[in-house]
Amino acid sequence: MLIPALLTGLVVGLCKMDYFFGYCMLNRPIVEGALVGLVLGDVATGAIIGASLEIVFLGSFPIGAAVSPDGGTAAGVSTALAVITGAGTGIGTTFAVPLALIGGFAYVLCKFINAFFGEAMKAQLLNDNDRAARAIFWVGAWVSQFGLYFLIGFLSIYFGSGAMEAAVNSIPTNIINALNSAGNLLPAVGFGLLLTMIMDKKVAAWFFIGFILTAYLGMPTIAVTLLATAAVVLIVFAREDKPALSTAAEEDDNEF
Repeated sequence: MLIPALLTGLVVGLCKMDYFFGYCMLNRPIVEGALVGLVLGDVATGAIIGASLEIVFLGSFPIGAAVSPDGGTAAGVSTALAVITGAGTGIGTTFAVPLALIGGFAYVLCKFINAFFGEAMKAQLLNDNDRAARAIFWVGAWVSQFGLYFLIGFLSIYFGSGAMEAAVNSIPTNIINALNSAGNLLPAVGFGLLLTMIMDKKVAAWFFIGFILTAYLGMPTIAVTLLATAAVVLIVFAREDKPALSTAAEEDDNEF
């Protein structure tokens, strides 16, 4: 159990460092879940859990001092639990919300840790010691971000997987099937949360058009996405052409 816990901790910690590497989206659930599944030998389970949680946490982001659930950490640890216990994606997505909340509050703790390192950097900069300030920055980033989330991933698997596996084995098959069905409903919940923020009279019609195309005409999601992209391009070009036409009309009127 030590090796899977170490691998999970490394992936979770490195993915949380995506800001440090240039915001390369490593901490997105669909990426982190697939990466944990890859290192544990079941990339399919990781991709499924990551894609499901990506939709759930698509509209979740921090605003001001609000604590946003960490969907990436939830996807990584959930994937590891699902792969190690062998219970499938249903168990993985069941524990996603509490894991996301733990990851979100851990990010607040990161801010407190960074504050101490920031004060140390400030003191070195006041003494014109740029080299020491850079060293503190590097150490602080890896301690506060990578170190904390490595511990979350490692401890969750090392101490939690054994108890989790025993608990899973004691759950009746009907309950497991119910958890799998509930996991399949999570994307719908994510879409509902996202729609509550973006739905208005300007875009409502487009939403129902897409629903009709997929539900009643049987078009695949990719085809509907490409069709929507083409519609957006046409609308943008039409709006750009209107001022040009009106200007040209005014110039013609001025000539006569």
